[in-house]
Amino acid sequence: MLRTTRLAGAFAAALALAAAAACTDDAKDGDVPEGAGESFEAPRLIDMVNESNRLLYELEAAEGRIVQACLEDQGFTVHDELYFVSGAFEPAEELVRADDWGSWLPSVEEAAEYGLGTWRFAPEADPDEVEEYMAYKGFEVDSEAMGGGPENGGNQSEFAALDPRDQYDWHVAYQGEAAALDEYGYLIGEESTQPEAREGEVYTGDEFSYMQPEPGGCLREMIDALYDDLRLVEDPEGGEIRGAYWHYRPENPMDDAEAMEDSKVMFHEGIAAVQGELVDCLAEHDRHGWEFDEESSLPVTDYFFELYEGEGSVVGDFPDLPDDAPDDYEGKKAFEIAFAVDLAECGDETGYRETAEEAWVASQESFYVSIETASYAWQEEVKSILTKAQETLES
Repeated sequence: MLRTTRLAGAFAAALALAAAAACTDDAKDGDVPEGAGESFEAPRLIDMVNESNRLLYELEAAEGRIVQACLEDQGFTVHDELYFVSGAFEPAEELVRADDWGSWLPSVEEAAEYGLGTWRFAPEADPDEVEEYMAYKGFEVDSEAMGGGPENGGNQSEFAALDPRDQYDWHVAYQGEAAALDEYGYLIGEESTQPEAREGEVYTGDEFSYMQPEPGGCLREMIDALYDDLRLVEDPEGGEIRGAYWHYRPENPMDDAEAMEDSKVMFHEGIAAVQGELVDCLAEHDRHGWEFDEESSLPVTDYFFELYEGEGSVVGDFPDLPDDAPDDYEGKKAFEIAFAVDLAECGDETGYRETAEEAWVASQESFYVSIETASYAWQEEVKSILTKAQETLES
């Protein structure tokens, strides 16, 4: 269901400012759109995101058809279908759910029935109970939706039956000799040409732990036919892992790291005042030593993995288990459920849950507003590329 989300207080004010700054079609000369700060026009943004996702799906499919046609012109009729997997496009009905901000704080009802769900990983867990919990959470795995079904690609049986040399020759035709040797040289007894990783090494300047070979073969033919901005994008200096990778599509505003970071900061600032209240409430229930991590969540998963797997089994920053923590599975599960109920009740009593939901919705909608103008421009650019792709396929 499409919805208009009501925002509160400071969150609404922040969103109104973002809307005024970013939506040039809706706010001219700094005017705030009527109703901004009271309600947010989610349907407009849902349509924007759905159109971007639809165009990206069509673009990936068109690229794949061009590459496959090139390969088949060279006599390669059996393909490594993993390179052409495409899930079906399904338009979203909403962009933001209020509970997306964190699964570590269940409702009181869920906590009383299932705890935090960590018990399901224990070897002693009842399979029927695990299945019931997975269904409750909507965690069922559909292998076809993950690309395993024939309609989505991913059927590897024919390609896997080929001689290793024939597989390697296909990869050379697909992406060029250098890239094929780097990734699939083992098929012909060759080792990768990438430098060996150096433990503890910090990479700077022109040093990289991985340098992606420049694309060749049919992949390069497709790139040259559709794009004019093949570029090597380097990871920042100073890390122990640093790569350089070839990009060619126009940058999708949905991947704007700066806008994502701004949204993340907005969420963290929105809940900072109530974090201490939640921790204090847990302490009042004799649950001491809890601190929020950098993602603004409590590390309850690590805590309970250590309960089930044994002391010292998990590396993380979380409180020590109590000295009288149970040793048997049923006792551990009961301990988890009791903790989860305390946590859920504290989330309600302190107002943390409501505040986090409001902050999350505000931060996410602010993100989509901030990329709206750029997204429409990106969509027009992709439409032009799709026209070029159709012309390429017809030529």
